[in-house]
Amino acid sequence: MASLDRSSPPGPGQIGPFEFPEVHRHTLSNGLRVLAVETGALPLVTVRTVTRAGGAAEQAAGAGVAALTAELLESGAGRLSAAEIAETFESLGVDAETGAGWDAAHTGLTALTGRLDAAWDLLAELVQNPTFPADEVERLRDERLSEIVQRRSQPGSLADEVIARAIFGVQQRFGVPLGGVPSTVAKIDRKEIVDFHTSRYASNRAAVIVAGNLPAAAAFEGAQRRYGGWAASTGGGNAASPRSSPAGGRVLLVDRPGAVQSEIRIGHLGVQRLVDDYFPIVVMNTVLGGSFSSRLNLNLREVHGYTYGVSSGFGMRRQAGPFLIATATETDVTVSAITEILKEVEHLRQGGVSSEELESASGYLAGVFPLRLQTTAGVAAHLAELEIYGLPDDHFDRYRERVLAVTAEEVLLAARTRLDPASLNIVVVGDAERLREPLDALGLGPVEPADVSMEGG
Repeated sequence: MASLDRSSPPGPGQIGPFEFPEVHRHTLSNGLRVLAVETGALPLVTVRTVTRAGGAAEQAAGAGVAALTAELLESGAGRLSAAEIAETFESLGVDAETGAGWDAAHTGLTALTGRLDAAWDLLAELVQNPTFPADEVERLRDERLSEIVQRRSQPGSLADEVIARAIFGVQQRFGVPLGGVPSTVAKIDRKEIVDFHTSRYASNRAAVIVAGNLPAAAAFEGAQRRYGGWAASTGGGNAASPRSSPAGGRVLLVDRPGAVQSEIRIGHLGVQRLVDDYFPIVVMNTVLGGSFSSRLNLNLREVHGYTYGVSSGFGMRRQAGPFLIATATETDVTVSAITEILKEVEHLRQGGVSSEELESASGYLAGVFPLRLQTTAGVAAHLAELEIYGLPDDHFDRYRERVLAVTAEEVLLAARTRLDPASLNIVVVGDAERLREPLDALGLGPVEPADVSMEGG
């Protein structure tokens, strides 16, 4: 122990071998796709159903239907009430989850193999035969309205909402929160929920994912038995149609008189999930703000002490989502933090990355990737990603190889083509009396008061 050199932290260890489990596929006669992976010695199985019934399936004027429909799946199914469904899952020792993202809705559970049949039977019933009791629709709709009001009272949530609106516009689906706004949620009734479920929750718009201690043949048989009679749908594709930010971007200020902190969001239109330079983008963003040792975090947190943390990321969806940088600072250093953020974006676009940064970023991504696959639920989530985005079955098997193959030249090209300082929108939620003048002095354009009415604009 005495011979150990404690003057510097140890370097990273050698990346260990990893192999993504073999993916087995089967398609039922009704168009339902089944993906199965046999993994792990523990007697656990995760079953997950994904449907093309996310927020992108809505128009902006109908925002919130997808999220509410997914939440209501557990409110009644077949002959069972919400209480009976909850009691049944509890007696089986499983927690079922339902929800909706932008690109898909999901239902899922993880069960012991000895209890899988009963749990899977009920899960399949929720997806295919929900009853949507009128009183439950009203109750959960009212809860959602209260949640929206509460969300709008939080500076961070408010900043997220305003930056999305700035990037996409309030008429575009991605410019309105996934859960909707009061005017859209208040008008949702049982008929709208039923109609959305009928058109979107259909065999040819869905996939069943099975991961765990179960042979693929048994997974396919189980899917056929439970979903073989699920009807197909002739419903259309996703409704969202994103557009780019206004030329030059915008500087939007949300006034919170007396606030001692500011929430900062900076962003513009990003990219869709299926892009040829996906891996260079991921590595580039890791260098910029995608890890604790990123340039943004080292600058704003370690060098200047402006914030506890700052991050950047691309919200990659089936259609182009946002590129966002997010942080919170004290009011007095808000403008200084924005200045440093913009400097780091420009430095990356002009100078690229060093060999040390590239090795650190790609090694970090390759090293943490297997940690996300240590559970059957983690494996199932990655299989769902294959299905939602149409990725090849060997995508995750080759993930680390392709991350480590990214070159400095590719990172520089990604920074120059995917980061556009002229189009960045800047949103600040803070004390306008103290911030308006220094924000004006940045010379990034006129500082506009943001519309923070409950409906936006």
